[in-house]
Amino acid sequence: MKIWQRIALGTALTATVGGLTAAGAMANGKPSDSRPEGLAAAAASHWNESAKVAANKRVVKAFMQDVLNEHNGDHAGRYLTKDMQWHGGTVGTVPGGDNVAGLMTTVVTSIPDLHTEVKDIFGQGDKVVVRLVVSGTLKKGPLLGVAATGQSVKWDAIDVYKLRDGKISEEWAGEDWSAFLNTTGTYKAPWIQ
Repeated sequence: MKIWQRIALGTALTATVGGLTAAGAMANGKPSDSRPEGLAAAAASHWNESAKVAANKRVVKAFMQDVLNEHNGDHAGRYLTKDMQWHGGTVGTVPGGDNVAGLMTTVVTSIPDLHTEVKDIFGQGDKVVVRLVVSGTLKKGPLLGVAATGQSVKWDAIDVYKLRDGKISEEWAGEDWSAFLNTTGTYKAPWIQ
């Protein structure tokens, strides 16, 4: 059993046992002194938080699968808020859900066999963090000013997604652009052997 499964099970059992203790004590006509005040509320709050994080992770996974791995750039808008912001570090910021959807369409059009391999995914509150490896072949148009000549590309990324009401409202894309430029033959950093 994975650690998050053990935590979820423990939380559920704590809430259930805590609720039964309180119900049993109230049935006897006296309040329970057997557990700290607010434990059931804290467990319920944690359970709701875990459920929210799990739901947010499902949205991010679905977005990555549908839009990136299945190359459906035109589906990106389904997962994004209208005021979505994509932050690409030195690449810049793309404001607006429609513009970000256009960016995703450009990426999957330029790299029609693009594949994202999720290495880690976790979340807290309204944020989801994904560590992944992106690979494919740049062959259907330029990307970041790099001409498509059929060259293979591969880079690591750590992306942070912020969600609101079940949709992605912001993304901080921590892409290893040096690796992208190196694999395209555009730029080789002196430290790359």
